[in-house]
Amino acid sequence: MKNIKGFVILASLLLLFLSVGTLSGQEIAIKAGTILPISDAPIENSTILIKDRKIAAIGQNIAVDADARVIDASGKYVMPGMIDSQSRLFVIDNELNERRSIAPELNILDGLDPYIKEAPEVAAQGVTAVYITPGSRSLIGGSGAVLKLNGSKDVGKMLLKDNIAVKAAIGVSSNNQSSSLGRLANYSSIREALLETKIYMHNKEKHDREQAKYNKKKAEYDKKKEARPTEKVEKPKRPARFRPNPTREVLAKVLSKEIPLQIEVHRVTDILNALRLADEFGFKLILDKCTEGYLIAEEIARSKSPVILGPVSSSFADMPRLEYRHHDIRNAAILSGKGVKLALGVSGRDGASSKFVALAAAIAVANGMDRDMALRAVTLTPAEILGVADRIGSLQVGKDADIVILSGHPLDSLSQVEMVLIEGKTVFERKDQQ
Repeated sequence: MKNIKGFVILASLLLLFLSVGTLSGQEIAIKAGTILPISDAPIENSTILIKDRKIAAIGQNIAVDADARVIDASGKYVMPGMIDSQSRLFVIDNELNERRSIAPELNILDGLDPYIKEAPEVAAQGVTAVYITPGSRSLIGGSGAVLKLNGSKDVGKMLLKDNIAVKAAIGVSSNNQSSSLGRLANYSSIREALLETKIYMHNKEKHDREQAKYNKKKAEYDKKKEARPTEKVEKPKRPARFRPNPTREVLAKVLSKEIPLQIEVHRVTDILNALRLADEFGFKLILDKCTEGYLIAEEIARSKSPVILGPVSSSFADMPRLEYRHHDIRNAAILSGKGVKLALGVSGRDGASSKFVALAAAIAVANGMDRDMALRAVTLTPAEILGVADRIGSLQVGKDADIVILSGHPLDSLSQVEMVLIEGKTVFERKDQQ
């Protein structure tokens, strides 16, 4: 009897395993009316094949398994999931900022709350990933991360990439009060921190050279002592211990171009100071917000520094803000028109504002930005700037199956998101909400 029970349990477990394996490995075929790959021209009346959470094929006459799940998106638009590159999702606003002015070693992941309820609301608008950074009250804060809105409550399972960039800020006012001297002090303090880091790197390299010499001499000493134990041989002196500094270690990665420095700047003078720092120290710079960038668009273009611009419209932000006094709704159009690599972020009042990514792009188009460039600015361009374009941002074979199906063009105000898939898993379907 025990043997029979054991056999039944074993058989049940085997069937369960096989069913789960079949489900997870099931092909998905999206029969699309118009595919917007972003990386290439639109494709009409074609199929996107998904296998093992990745895009396996795109085109016509694609062979599909008989048991594949077929999604009828004929007459609809299919595009990659959008990215909000200035999100506040999963964080409490007053926890965005650190108490220390220079704290690059901190990581935004340590302050995230994955149980915040607005995430499904954001995903339902076609946003599949968000980039979250520390706030702007620290001159140099911690590093940011890109997370997927896949419905998980485990930050590790949501995480696409961390240590994207170290966040810094020049000229951000406190209580809407600012001065030229105060903004210059911000620039000088960041510059001083980078200079001290250069000294730290020099001392560390010097110590490493001395340690290598010591190791060589010590090996020779040990060999001689072993061969002639009674012979007197001078023992090499060990170099003084080098004490690692967490702050300097992170900034050293910035100076060695391993991690970009993302500097929030609004006024022309602050933007120029950020460009000056990048020119002096040679680090990779990401300009954040860049409110008055339209006034010096050619200088920014010449620097080849990418920009994460936002808010496109000041209506997204907490107002009044001193930084937005000279905000111009044509900023995105002017910068992109000059050839600046540009991503659009919402930079809204709260985490739920990330759902307005498509609206931000549409506003930019309404005020002169090229429509294809605006769509790219909320998909592939932020993925490239943030270093995750190998996974998301466009519909290409081998990339994650993060896909949005819409009733019309994504920048048409009458279009509705019909379905959202993240790595082939449906995280939103409109008929479920009716």
